[in-house]
Amino acid sequence: MPPPAKPDWVLRLEAKHGLPIDQIPGTVYALCYAEPLHVWSVSVDYSGTDRSQVVWAPNGHAASRTPIRHYVGWTQQRNPRRRINNHHRAGTAVEVTLSPGTMHDEEHLKRTATCPTCGHPYAADLLT
Repeated sequence: MPPPAKPDWVLRLEAKHGLPIDQIPGTVYALCYAEPLHVWSVSVDYSGTDRSQVVWAPNGHAASRTPIRHYVGWTQQRNPRRRINNHHRAGTAVEVTLSPGTMHDEEHLKRTATCPTCGHPYAADLLT
């Protein structure tokens, strides 16, 4: 079976940088919410693979089916705060950790690391 087609945003970034998506430098961000919440995400890691039970926003983001305490993401935007603010409402109590990295680093962090704020593994909040 052929691999799934890459989304347009991935193709645009790869063309812009001349690198595979998992090698493009950017910022890896990890969010630790004071209270669990439903998070909007393009990642199936948080929204789940059962698309019949996911609530979709007009921008293509999906809501996590269960409240989560952590979100780990990646952006190549110069101001990562703009991207981070998409994952919670203003006034949400959240600790943010930033580090330079790639999408490969993001995947490794969310599957193997623990939160420096609360000590819980990030993987506990993944749905897949």
